[in-house]
Amino acid sequence: MAILQVIKYGHPTLRKVAEPYTKDELDDKFIEDMLETMYKEDGVGLAATQVNVQKQMLVCSDRENEYILFNPKIIATSEQRKFEFEGCLSLPGLQASVPRFEKVIVTARDINWDEIEIKVKGLLAVVLQHEIDHLNGILYIDRADINTLTWTDSPVVDEQLRQKQTTLEEVQRIFTKKYHAKSDNLAFDKIST
Repeated sequence: MAILQVIKYGHPTLRKVAEPYTKDELDDKFIEDMLETMYKEDGVGLAATQVNVQKQMLVCSDRENEYILFNPKIIATSEQRKFEFEGCLSLPGLQASVPRFEKVIVTARDINWDEIEIKVKGLLAVVLQHEIDHLNGILYIDRADINTLTWTDSPVVDEQLRQKQTTLEEVQRIFTKKYHAKSDNLAFDKIST
């Protein structure tokens, strides 16, 4: 198994819609690497697009069970939403308040390529919405109350910025310098639909 590189905000792959997975593309090593990377990065979910693979696949955990889903789609949601702070492995050092549906129903293919339907609420509902967004080129900051965008205690930024509110422009400037200094091909903006 190997730890995969999690790409960061600004990388163009994060803004592309992933291609559907096919059964013949199943790769046990890639699945193991995705799970190992998620746990090593202390995450509860990871989409293939976050490791620069443009395929509709995600892994996640509710801390008790692991889920490996191919071609996931949200087919129903509750009317109720709740705002909670979210972070992201592709946006390290940041958090913002995001409205998410309290309950969702997701269809997908599982590791055996069986079609499954998952009805979830709470943390797992939030995680699935977040990761399925990734597969559609959407980041949590696109849905967040941007006025709540705040640096965490992470060493991503200098100490004087920690625990302070920020703007997308400042985040883009810092991420360009820290993660993309040698790249001319950046994509910070949300895809148009």
